[in-house]
Amino acid sequence: MYNSHVRFWVLLFSLAIPLIAQDDLPEGKGKETLENTCTECHGLDKALAKLRTRENWQSIAVLMRSRGATMSDDELKTLVDYLFQNFGKDEVNVNKAPAKEIETALQIPLKEAAAIVRHRDANGPFKEWQDVAKVAGVDKAKIEAKKDRIAF
Repeated sequence: MYNSHVRFWVLLFSLAIPLIAQDDLPEGKGKETLENTCTECHGLDKALAKLRTRENWQSIAVLMRSRGATMSDDELKTLVDYLFQNFGKDEVNVNKAPAKEIETALQIPLKEAAAIVRHRDANGPFKEWQDVAKVAGVDKAKIEAKKDRIAF
């Protein structure tokens, strides 16, 4: 199983179109961790070739740490924040994301994002964007306008 995962990542990164050279990385907290930790085993151009959700970046960072990338929990969190801010996809999984992430991705008030989380916790996962739009205290028009950013 481990070999199939390694082959998958090698294939994925070898097919990716280079996006950015290491010298062109945006400034910000987490850049140094990216440069020092993530280049131990591979180049950044392939790793950064695809925009990803926060959840995707988190999964990749945890996986890389399990394979030997050395970083503390704080460095991992900072790295994920940096990657999402600079190479993030404006999509949010409303069944897993915290209110702050929903607020940012859907550009809605934190109060509405918190209502979505409370509804999800009380009633289970959403199945389609219309379910999110039906949450009490949420502006249906705003949700409909951002429906392409909602993932499940």
